[in-house]
Amino acid sequence: MTSRQNRLHRSLIWTGAVVTAIVLMATDASAKLRIVTAFPQDASIAQTIGGNEVEVHSLTTGNQNPHAVDPKPSFSVLLNKADLLIVNGQNMEMAWMPIALTSSRNPRILEGENGYLNPSVGITFIPYAQEELQSTPFFSLNLIVGDPQKSGNHHYWLDPENGLVVAKNIYDKLVALDPDHTDYFKENHERFVTQLKEKITKWDAMMAPYKGVNVVSYHRDWIYLTKRHGLNIFSYIEPKETIPPSAGEVALLVKRMKEKHVPIVIVSPWQPQKISREVARQTGARFLSLPSTVDERSGVKDYISLFDKIYGELTQALKELQVERRNLPR
Repeated sequence: MTSRQNRLHRSLIWTGAVVTAIVLMATDASAKLRIVTAFPQDASIAQTIGGNEVEVHSLTTGNQNPHAVDPKPSFSVLLNKADLLIVNGQNMEMAWMPIALTSSRNPRILEGENGYLNPSVGITFIPYAQEELQSTPFFSLNLIVGDPQKSGNHHYWLDPENGLVVAKNIYDKLVALDPDHTDYFKENHERFVTQLKEKITKWDAMMAPYKGVNVVSYHRDWIYLTKRHGLNIFSYIEPKETIPPSAGEVALLVKRMKEKHVPIVIVSPWQPQKISREVARQTGARFLSLPSTVDERSGVKDYISLFDKIYGELTQALKELQVERRNLPR
């Protein structure tokens, strides 16, 4: 073999090695579990537990109305490639997820299949009252007939302790789908649980002085957090789920709030800010817009930092109000 042939031979070997390495790298990357979640809070927890062994995409962002999402064509692309779909459950996605799933052509992630997870299993839900759901576009009375576990308020993740249940369900599913990385998932899960439990103790202590404070919420999304800390939801600006208030309903609410000196109005970023601000202005209450899910654009990068921000802003407002108003607990 000539010198030129030797060089050509070595070059071919080198090229083959490079190609093989690229193929192996691509294979390794594709081996990651592809997870799609309906909402960002579940994407955060799945990413925390799955770490480097998962690729996670949320179909929605933190400033979207979770009840009225437009099922974009991009949803179908993500869902088609997904190994696991994590929904919120409790009919949160009922207006749009079925459309997205029909277009995805991925039977592996349909309800009842291995690639489908409702992480709320095991949570104690706060039930809706019939009058809160009657004649609303996204709900019907049959949702509250029978087992309350099938009809509870679906904003359950806003009690941070429920995040522990969600995390355990996600961990169990990742182990079932990818048992080779059980130890890795277990380590990540245990670290998350330890950190969240420590934070819950801190957050509970922060909120303890404000038990019994009356608050008004636009939507019924803060009920888990307020119940946890003994805050009293005096009323809602939204008279029924997803139904905007009439002028008469707003006027009546303002009158009642003035009579009882309700000190604070809480809303989420995706809810109508203008009307909520106006209610607060007319009653002299503090207006507080709090993030209700993970949204990096607003400085909330994960599930735990979501509550750091919520409790930080809420307790600061309550502390200031405590100074301003004698009727707040001291």
